[in-house]
Amino acid sequence: MRMINIQEYDKKTMLLAEPIYDYRKRILLASGSTIHPKYMEKLKEIGIRSLIIEDAISVGITLDEMIDMPTWIDAITMVEQVYQQAKNGQKLSITELQNTVKKLINEVSQRRAIILIPTSTIDEALALYAHVVNVTLISLQIAKKLNLNQLQLSTLGLGTLLHDIGKMVTTEALEHPEKGFQLLKSNPEVSLLAAHVAYQHHETYEGSGFPRGIKIKQIIDLAQVCMVANDYENMISKEGYQPHEAIEKIMSLVEKKYSYHIVLSFTNGIISYPPGTHIRLNNGLCGIVIRIDSHLHRPIIKVEGISEEIDLSEQSTLFIEKVYNDLSEN
Repeated sequence: MRMINIQEYDKKTMLLAEPIYDYRKRILLASGSTIHPKYMEKLKEIGIRSLIIEDAISVGITLDEMIDMPTWIDAITMVEQVYQQAKNGQKLSITELQNTVKKLINEVSQRRAIILIPTSTIDEALALYAHVVNVTLISLQIAKKLNLNQLQLSTLGLGTLLHDIGKMVTTEALEHPEKGFQLLKSNPEVSLLAAHVAYQHHETYEGSGFPRGIKIKQIIDLAQVCMVANDYENMISKEGYQPHEAIEKIMSLVEKKYSYHIVLSFTNGIISYPPGTHIRLNNGLCGIVIRIDSHLHRPIIKVEGISEEIDLSEQSTLFIEKVYNDLSEN
């Protein structure tokens, strides 16, 4: 299976590999379905821009690094519940959220790397909660490379799931970290360290962030992890960056916005070219990434037309020159 832009969908050749959900987490279209044109318009109306499909091109492509879809949906459901409690001034279900953290830690621990399910695959009414879950997954992957212990992973996971909760009590973007911190620090079930993840996740290395403009020596590592993951997820889901472009952007801001050791752990745990990515090599050959083997940034390519496989980890003179949305662009 592979991920595509919804504009690339072809009813004659493609089937859904994963279900499509509405804002109530109900299945609109099940896996194995085709999409009728009238449903296609409905999907676009609710903000769905990406699909996970099966077709002839996707044969042999593995997405083993992608999180289990039901687990992802369950996590989104739990985050939505807690955020709505904050909005309504109710007691937060932190114990249940901590159980969600355990499940996400387990998902990350089982995989060498994580491929995100884009927030653009789900109703845009759930985009904030899906974003929060994705940021947590990337944060936990970074933390794994930092060799954090179980308590630190749990603290980070809770902090990242709650990092945008301030948006439930203010519409001012620059206020949400502080509003979130004020909400969380008074909750005895949330550690002060986890609350500071929400407070500091927009503070930068050089001190140009918000809400306090503090510099790196005053910023906790867990908040820096959340910041890198948050920025990466926004680049992928909102700004249209390809994964390799987002990684390059983040690397360019080391010791300006982010700490070197955090970014190093990020780059050591994130895939540059996920399976299903259409590429052109510097020797002119075109193909598709089919799997990640020994190197996260040097995938195995199936060459177009001849079905030959090239393992870039074993070909030091070859590199990916261009990425395409589909093969028709090359």
